[in-house]
Amino acid sequence: PNVLLILADDLGWSDLGCYGGEIKTPNIDALANEGLRFTQCYNSARCCPSRASLLTGLVPNQAGIRDMSGQLSDRAVTLAEVLGDAGYSTSMVGKWHIGDRVTPVSRGFNEFYGMIGGFNSYWQEHPFYTRLPADHTKRDYKPGEFYSTNAFADYSIDFLTQAHATPNKPWFQYLAFNAPHFPLHAPEADIAKYESVYAQGWDKIRESRLARIKKLGLIPQNVELTPRSNIPKNWANAQTGWADKDNPAWDSLPADRRADLARRMATYAACVDRMDQSVGRVVNYLKQTNQYDNTLIFFLSDNGACAEWDPYGFDQSSGPKNILHTGAALKEIGTPESYISYGSGWANAANTPWRLYKHYAQEGGIRTPLIAHWPKGLKTKPGTLITQPASIIDFMPTLLELGGATYPKEHNGQAIIPTRGASLTPIFNGGQIAPRTLYMEHEGNRMVREGDWKLEAIEGKPWELYNLASDPTEMKDLAAGQAARVERMSAAWETWAEESNVKAKGDKSSPQLVGKAITITCSVTPEAPSGVILAQGGIQRGYALHLDEGKPVFSVRQQGELYTAAAPTAPAGKFTIEAHLEKDGTMTLAVNGAIVARGKAPGVFTVQPQDPLSIGEDDLSAVGDYKSPNPLKGKVENVKVDTK
Repeated sequence: PNVLLILADDLGWSDLGCYGGEIKTPNIDALANEGLRFTQCYNSARCCPSRASLLTGLVPNQAGIRDMSGQLSDRAVTLAEVLGDAGYSTSMVGKWHIGDRVTPVSRGFNEFYGMIGGFNSYWQEHPFYTRLPADHTKRDYKPGEFYSTNAFADYSIDFLTQAHATPNKPWFQYLAFNAPHFPLHAPEADIAKYESVYAQGWDKIRESRLARIKKLGLIPQNVELTPRSNIPKNWANAQTGWADKDNPAWDSLPADRRADLARRMATYAACVDRMDQSVGRVVNYLKQTNQYDNTLIFFLSDNGACAEWDPYGFDQSSGPKNILHTGAALKEIGTPESYISYGSGWANAANTPWRLYKHYAQEGGIRTPLIAHWPKGLKTKPGTLITQPASIIDFMPTLLELGGATYPKEHNGQAIIPTRGASLTPIFNGGQIAPRTLYMEHEGNRMVREGDWKLEAIEGKPWELYNLASDPTEMKDLAAGQAARVERMSAAWETWAEESNVKAKGDKSSPQLVGKAITITCSVTPEAPSGVILAQGGIQRGYALHLDEGKPVFSVRQQGELYTAAAPTAPAGKFTIEAHLEKDGTMTLAVNGAIVARGKAPGVFTVQPQDPLSIGEDDLSAVGDYKSPNPLKGKVENVKVDTK
């Protein structure tokens, strides 16, 4: 078949009408009503890890992505590469976000239009959206005409028209919307549809969604509405005062705050609405060109709804700043001049009935809607619900089988890591796939699912155990009474983590840091003013020494928050450097034997950093305030890392 793989960005599990949402999504709903709806499909909890797994059939770490950064590995092959080798024409439209050193056209896609990075304005094409190959035809949008969700449908149809011109040649298109990821931008006409809907607040929205979800048969009738989700501590809400608190009752908020939040959610809903309109345009094109019946369409999301960072949302690029919009300023939300998210209260509603959000291993973070539609190929009754667990790593083996492709042992001279996914084709034929254990990890948050049993934990916290058959919303932690099961499942997770390059216990060749004071010494002969001397860890936790315009900087990152001790001046020529992290979190930095800077971190590391020690660069995700790998030109010698 032809294959259209559609990915939404930060979409909550119950946002679509066909999953119980009040947002108008008739085009996607039609695909669900005519095809299959999966009720228990899992992703990798966040943008680029899920995209890496989706395209490669590998665990994100195997594919080269750790936490939120990295580069797509040469030991992974993409769907575009294997299907292209099997005779498919390939195209991609939308958000790439699996490294900037490789592009879609260097990894198997013949045509690309979209963004290489993770998020940006929906309204401003230049310089965020790119056409590749660069010499291929690009649309010329008039001033004020561009809106990314519309443009993605434009290019999707352009590329499909181009592919359809070659008779008897199947095509594969990956259509990866940036909607509804922040910054939430949408046409005013779409926003206006929803302002009154969300004025009732997130508590009533959660109640009404739960009722519709039950009516649709997506969950058991005896499931009760969970309490409002907690807001786990992060670097941003530690500054706003919301760390480890529960989302507030809607009626407890002042009227002006409720108006601001209702407009934010209306803008989010408008992003979803417009995405559905674009899906409808592409589907209508397939119908008009008689390609609809033999096109396998998938629709899913990369993670659960995004709670960043507290109930009020934010108004700057991923930071804690919040603006309370009142009066006429409310209409600024969603315009090109705005930059907003909608916050944890609405994310909790978007993930109804599950707990928590994007980033986390609870169902609200990793359970995605998944729709499969293929009139010519599905042997199931239209609208069938699939309750068997599926995973984002299953697309590779599924499409290999259906596309007549072969998964290579070698590609471009590199040994390829075997996929662990399972083909979904037995489900398409009315059967089931063999039972298997599913695993995931992101930022130290982790999960293992074995049958109805699910073991999960937030970074730095103990394992919790749930039986999803009797407790699908994870309200009754059974770990205390099931010690043997917890031990067995956690041991299985540890084995998987080592085999899959997750290395949650840390790379054994790197210093073990948990609970220990750290002293780092070395000598440096720089030949350039900036670069990384050494680093261990990454964007979630770790330490680094680097030069910034010649000035040494000692960086410590814990739970995503950065703490620094920076020298005020640049030493001349070769110098020695010594950095200390004490057990109480005290940081000191000495150059040539003299202390030049001090800082304060929360304390020692409570979880071993994932990324191994690297010298002369930070080769995976960045610990400090720089872009990895940030190599240092020069010499780094006599490196010693002492822990005690």
